[in-house]
Amino acid sequence: MPETYKVAVIGSTGRGGYGHGLDKVFKDLDNVKLVAVADGDPEGLIKTGNRLSVSNLYGDYRQMLEMEKPDLVSIAPGWVSERVPMIEAAASVGSHIYCEKPVAGSLIEIDAIVNACSRGNIKMAIAHQWRAMPSIRQAIRDVVSGKFGKLLRIWTRPKDDSRGGGEELLLHGTHLFDLMMAVSNTPRWVNGHILQNGRESTLSDSHHGTQPVGPIIGDSISATFGFDNGVRGFFESTANLAIPGQSNFNNLFGMSIECEQASLELREPGDCYIYPAPRVLPDQEHLAWKKVWIEGWHDKYDHSTLWKNFLHLGNQILVKDLIKAIETEAEPLSSISTARYINEMVQGVYLSHFSDGRRIGIPLVDRAHPLESSE
Repeated sequence: MPETYKVAVIGSTGRGGYGHGLDKVFKDLDNVKLVAVADGDPEGLIKTGNRLSVSNLYGDYRQMLEMEKPDLVSIAPGWVSERVPMIEAAASVGSHIYCEKPVAGSLIEIDAIVNACSRGNIKMAIAHQWRAMPSIRQAIRDVVSGKFGKLLRIWTRPKDDSRGGGEELLLHGTHLFDLMMAVSNTPRWVNGHILQNGRESTLSDSHHGTQPVGPIIGDSISATFGFDNGVRGFFESTANLAIPGQSNFNNLFGMSIECEQASLELREPGDCYIYPAPRVLPDQEHLAWKKVWIEGWHDKYDHSTLWKNFLHLGNQILVKDLIKAIETEAEPLSSISTARYINEMVQGVYLSHFSDGRRIGIPLVDRAHPLESSE
């Protein structure tokens, strides 16, 4: 392994930009050296080069990869529209990958990505920054170890702003489904129900959201996922419940984990709260929520500081973990194999809805997206 990892960044100004700080992730990290940036927008490329103090600038990411052959590349655009060729190009020159979420908009795309990484023996980590937070990681360890008794159910909710429903199913569902699997392993089945303006969604409702995440439908979605040992995971989303400047809360994004002896609530910017019963019992005044305190973390970063910096901190934790995975032949915290199951879960919700709510086995047999036929 190299003493210093040569790294590069692929961005796309105006077409997904640099994601959630994936251009800045290498700043002040040990054993890495940022050598080049690629961006098809000339003005955006120059601005990014100046911002990152990088002089090797390329208008074509393929040329950059061939010329620089970085050990590690950050694929930063939030849009998934060119995700497959970017990853295939990086894998072809042996570059390991840190990739913005969501990884892909369809199973066909994610299959191509998995195959490219497998052919090149490439490690790929996904920018699920929430997954990296110390409190979240502690919660995962405690649930998996059985500290609170048997895991029973997992309830998840995305931000539920104007993007609620179909767009949030993948856009922020990617974080939530990644965490579901962290505590309960891979899903075995899915069923889903989708509404549009209070009625059953139909194929004619198919459209694209505010950013490309593949075809979507619905402004209200309910989905259930089955895991081993009778564990069930639930995803609920309804648009316009959290309206900026109007709601008396910022967003609904979070995960509730129900165990035999306790409930855990995971909230941004990566905190965990524990309640000593399987569900909240408001009449039991002796029971109360307790925030998990991580020594060396919460005493270093107060809540306000974490809100401002948790994306960058999470990115750096995940990149450090990716480098460790490269050196030890381990799986990254949030890996490409997990990302594949995320797309299984999303596409399975649509397939179940259009199969009259029938339970759909995972992995899906038919890899074609159920909404593609309406485009």
